[in-house]
Amino acid sequence: MTVHGRRPLGWAARYDIVLYLGLAYVLSWSIWPLVLLNPGSSPLVPFGPGLAAVLVALLVGGRPELLGLLRQLGHWRVDPAWYGIALGVPLAVPGLALWAAVIAGAPVPRWEPSDVLQVAGTIVVTIVIVGIFEELGWRGFLLPRLQRDHSALSAALITGLAWFPWHLPELVSDPGQRPLTPFAVYILAQSVLLAWLYNSTQASLPVVILFHAAFNSFTKFFLSDLQGSPYPYLVAWWILAGAVAVLAMAAVAYAGSRELAKGALRPAH
Repeated sequence: MTVHGRRPLGWAARYDIVLYLGLAYVLSWSIWPLVLLNPGSSPLVPFGPGLAAVLVALLVGGRPELLGLLRQLGHWRVDPAWYGIALGVPLAVPGLALWAAVIAGAPVPRWEPSDVLQVAGTIVVTIVIVGIFEELGWRGFLLPRLQRDHSALSAALITGLAWFPWHLPELVSDPGQRPLTPFAVYILAQSVLLAWLYNSTQASLPVVILFHAAFNSFTKFFLSDLQGSPYPYLVAWWILAGAVAVLAMAAVAYAGSRELAKGALRPAH
């Protein structure tokens, strides 16, 4: 097994995935006990996956490895259509979920023009606080390493299986915010879509980050007011999860499970 064309040296290179996952969890969950003292505080550090990726990259290959990881953040020159997908899909799917919730009995929302600026601001903040640090780790570091020995689809699902329990502090602290089963389906399916975006754009983390941040932001905007209506809220989450799962299956059918990148090889790492 090689990393960027070099022969891996030492224990860190042999156990890079295990080391990464351990650090990502430890760093991210480190403030969870503080919720006992301040129930209103965040139980999860979103910087954990990115910091873990940086530390392990340095341990595995030093400065060249780290630069190879960070270089993905600058790969923004891709077909503009990918940016359209990264914004359009996260807008359409939560919108569909909200529509289903209204049919199920939720009140029709009333929005103000200022809400557009609010959502735009939320996307920007989420890109910085959540998107960059999570995706530098999950897709920038973990996914390509898993793809050395697994198909792209298998690697995407394994990444999703690591990504889902990472949210455990949030799921325990606020169990009503994300219904467990549809959220699990949503995370696994979204992991496939993110892998498809990553491979199809030759490792463009800006596209992946935008997709992740936009999905979080639009889902929060469309669904947060439904939490007082348990049944419509659950309906919305199942529609959200089901729609993302259908899109993930469509991406696999279109791009192929081996590469998840029709017409192009997966990015080399």
